[in-house]
Amino acid sequence: MKRVPVLIALILLLAVPFVSAGELAYYPNPEAFQAFLGSNSTYTVVPGNETWAIGWAYYVDEKLYTVKRHGNDTLVLVGNVYNNGLMASVWNRTGLPANASLLPSIVVLNGTVLITGSEDSIHLTERAFEGLWNPPRGSVATFLTLVFTIIIVFLVLLSGDDSHAGRFYALAASLFLLWYLTAERPGLTDEFLAYLSSALKFAAGGSPDSPLSAIMGAVFRTVPPIEENIIFVHWLLILLIMSFAFYLAPRRSRELGFLVFGLTFVAPMFRESFCEVSGDALGLAGFMIALAIVSNVTFSPEKWKALLQTGVLSLFTLLAVAINPYLVLMPLIFVIAFPKRHLRNYAYLLITGIGVFLLYGAFGLPPDIPSNMDPNTPAHVRDFLLNGSLTIATAVYAIAGREKGIRMKGQTAFLLLMTLIYIPVALFVPAMFPYCFVLLAALAVRLIHGLTPRT
Repeated sequence: MKRVPVLIALILLLAVPFVSAGELAYYPNPEAFQAFLGSNSTYTVVPGNETWAIGWAYYVDEKLYTVKRHGNDTLVLVGNVYNNGLMASVWNRTGLPANASLLPSIVVLNGTVLITGSEDSIHLTERAFEGLWNPPRGSVATFLTLVFTIIIVFLVLLSGDDSHAGRFYALAASLFLLWYLTAERPGLTDEFLAYLSSALKFAAGGSPDSPLSAIMGAVFRTVPPIEENIIFVHWLLILLIMSFAFYLAPRRSRELGFLVFGLTFVAPMFRESFCEVSGDALGLAGFMIALAIVSNVTFSPEKWKALLQTGVLSLFTLLAVAINPYLVLMPLIFVIAFPKRHLRNYAYLLITGIGVFLLYGAFGLPPDIPSNMDPNTPAHVRDFLLNGSLTIATAVYAIAGREKGIRMKGQTAFLLLMTLIYIPVALFVPAMFPYCFVLLAALAVRLIHGLTPRT
């Protein structure tokens, strides 16, 4: 029996005339599939009978619909021979063993296209659609409407006082638009594609494998899960991150938010975190909103209002924790920095604690909690210090320029504690470095604000 896997491997190597592109295989070749995409033929997608195959067929159907019409010219079968009866009936035409259908592959036959794989590998077939970019008009219109709505709302809010924050935000928004128009289109990482597959399974009635896949799956029940929409959402999250940077500045000097924006986005290492769609932008957006609430909300003395405000803060904290579980320390740091409001602190800890317990109860503890320092830590630290040198110099200048000691309380103390804790965490988890750029920039601006006469 031990020889069976070896024999299967030999059969696949010797008898399967696949053309490989990374881990995705084509039969007879990639050009045959591109010819299908470029033809005028109509199509009908038929999935296998498992939720992951149904979910991925949903993606394939919506993606093909951006360039083709539904009809009976070509059958597009999704799944493998073990869960898709139609695929099993035509598989002998390929001349391949049945087990080959468990591999991620695109098989083009006369009048039939097979998109094969298993639950753990089907997401790799998305690579066959990478060159297909044809956003529906409705998606473009919705994206542009949301972009200009977000810009106008923040512009109005930031122009409501006597500061120049509105003008500086208009400049930041124009830089965002220039970035969007000149940047290369972000790609989808393999890790994100695995989340996408799980999300589609959830949208089809299955169980999600992570909080991110649950969030995306809920959205995909109403929004087509095509690459175009995913990338549009990615850019919207970047815009929100840029916009809420203005709310990390002190309330009386909101125009300093442009410095927070500039000190973070000037770092290539920070911008590179948005070059690919990985889900991190969602976590960073939730983190920015939670920081903005901490930096701006004066919690009401009325219990029900304070509870409502605390609930909103807990919601965005949980969103950040769901994407990046290492942010679970944020509520504890908040309580240490703001020790006097006992009822609010207890409510924040309780609501967030229950939410984290439910998250871990549903999805389990994070599987990749590192016990050793990342082997690339020296390189990451060097890049972080180089990219954050302007921010570090600004903070040092602010500290050196103060005639009196720094009053470490409130928001400044909160940002300092967050920075001191999460920079060491980033040595083990490099994904934390973008969060550290935000914390360091916000802290530097708070220190600079302390030099102004009106404080």
